[in-house]
Amino acid sequence: MNYNKAKKFYNKTVVADNSIKSPVELVKVMLTELNKSMNVVVNCIRNKEINETKSKHFSRALTIIYTLQTTLDFDKGGDLAVKLFQYYEFCRKQLIKGFSKNLYEVINKAIESVDEILGNKKEINGKFKKA
Repeated sequence: MNYNKAKKFYNKTVVADNSIKSPVELVKVMLTELNKSMNVVVNCIRNKEINETKSKHFSRALTIIYTLQTTLDFDKGGDLAVKLFQYYEFCRKQLIKGFSKNLYEVINKAIESVDEILGNKKEINGKFKKA
């Protein structure tokens, strides 16, 4: 790794570290990134693209889900941690099923659930509705 690449990486890390102040914010950032990657996979499937981007974002989404699942504290979190694990598992299964069978509608179910948690709004029949 050359000096400039190392410096850029360090600067990104410092900026990221300063912008995330709590575990809740970190989870929100991770869910936002999960949402973005799943949307890229959906767009690739919808456009019948078989390329590196589709695979990259599929892997990225799975990594995010795995990270979210493995960082849960079942001792402290109790039922909430169990429910979050089940939710992340739902997203993982939908992503794998949709990716392997080229069914973007299946992945959209997971995206809609992430949108709901993030509070994203969708336009339905000309009106905005909370997802």
